[in-house]
Order: sequence, then C-alpha cells, then structure tokens
Amino acid sequence: MILSGVVLAVLIGWLRGGKIARLADLKLRGLIWVAAAALVRLGLDLLSRHGYSLPWLMIVAYCLVFYVLFLNIRLPGIKLFTAGTLLNFLVIAANGGTMPVSATAIKEAGLSSTPAGTHILLSETARLPFLADIIPLRPPYFPFPQVISVGDILLVCGIFLFIQYKMLREEEPAAAVAGKK
Repeated sequence: MILSGVVLAVLIGWLRGGKIARLADLKLRGLIWVAAAALVRLGLDLLSRHGYSLPWLMIVAYCLVFYVLFLNIRLPGIKLFTAGTLLNFLVIAANGGTMPVSATAIKEAGLSSTPAGTHILLSETARLPFLADIIPLRPPYFPFPQVISVGDILLVCGIFLFIQYKMLREEEPAAAVAGKK
C-alpha cells in the first residue's frame, strides 16, 4: 500500500503542477536510521523463514523509525505518518512483535496465502484487534490485493501530504537563502 500511495501522491502532485525534481531534496534528518530499521526488518523476515522467532527485533526497528520521525516531526505530513506508525506499533507490541491479520479479510481480498514472518492470523486472544490488518483491498478498487490496518491508512495519508508539500512548495528566493547563512 505504501508504494501505491507514493506513486499516487507523485502523480497527483505532478498533475497539480508540482515538480518531481523537488523530491530529490527531501531534507529529512536521520535517514541512516530508517535504513538500519529496514535492515533489521529484512533480517527478521529472513530469520522467521528459517524458523527463528525474534519478535523483539520488530520493536527495535520501530524505535529506530520513531527516532527519525521525532527528528522530522515539524515537516508537513510527518505527524500523521507518526500517528499511523504508532497505531501499528501498538498492535504489534501488544501481540508479541507480530501483526495479526484477519483470515476473513485475507479471503475477501482474494489472497490465498496465510500470513508468515512478522504476521500471524488474528485470533480471539489477539490484543487490539481493531488496529490489526483487517481491511481488505482488492481489484478493481485497488491494483494489488492486500490487507491493511487503520495505521497503514494514516501512514500513507502522511506520506501523501509530505510529497504534496515537497512537490508544490515555492522555491525560496536566493536572498532569503543567503540571509539564513
């Protein structure tokens, strides 16, 4: 869903007269920690495929992401992105480092596989089930079938706002930039 949200945001920004080239100058602080979180997540997925369960690593990855969000909280869209990330973190932390996924939603989305890795089937014992992956997305309403959470929706809305801001912002006059130095 995140990739589709980014593509849609860029397309709408461009249709609104925004400049794609402005996305090259994101000015986000702490991006190295996002890369570290992504590596932890990738490692966690690879380990779980080989039978190793280290769900606390998911908490570590989220802590790294929260640090970067804190550094950039004043940028447009980041507060909404943070809210979505926090909702996902809460349900994952409450369920031992795994995200519950609704079997009904999997079926309604047209998916046939059961969750693996950092996802588990939603059960009666799941904590905060209303924050779990319970919303099915399927064609023709969405290009790729998947199951998402409320947190995912907020997260993508935050990304959308941030991309719109970056693509449509006015360039700072040279005098203003020189005055800041």
